[in-house]
Amino acid sequence: MFLFVLFLGLLFLVGIFLINHDFRVAGWLWLALSAAIGIGIYEVPRIQVRRSLKNNPSAQGEIVYIFDDKGSLATFPTGESRLDWGAYTKYHETGATFLLFFSPYRSTLIPKRAMTPEQIQELRGLLKGRILRNHL
Repeated sequence: MFLFVLFLGLLFLVGIFLINHDFRVAGWLWLALSAAIGIGIYEVPRIQVRRSLKNNPSAQGEIVYIFDDKGSLATFPTGESRLDWGAYTKYHETGATFLLFFSPYRSTLIPKRAMTPEQIQELRGLLKGRILRNHL
């Protein structure tokens, strides 16, 4: 990224140099080129991410979690996943979410805004009895 910014700065300086030495059309073309490349580098990855999310079947529907005494059942648009309580290593509760860890690098984020107060209390009770609490 540093080299790319350096490249854009160099394009800009060449454009200013050309304008100052009576090559105004070429100088303005260099400046327009540097601006177009800079904007393109910012916008193209965002467009690609939006397009890939739009075409991803896993992002097309909702994800439903069901917690019971055996574990959790997650239903996705492309299938379902069942984990028993032994798969979870720890959990962390914040003011807005429950974060359930099932490996050092994998976790499930459950927003509280999608739950009723009774469901929050029930999940809290299930987690306290079955998983270690993580103190972050």
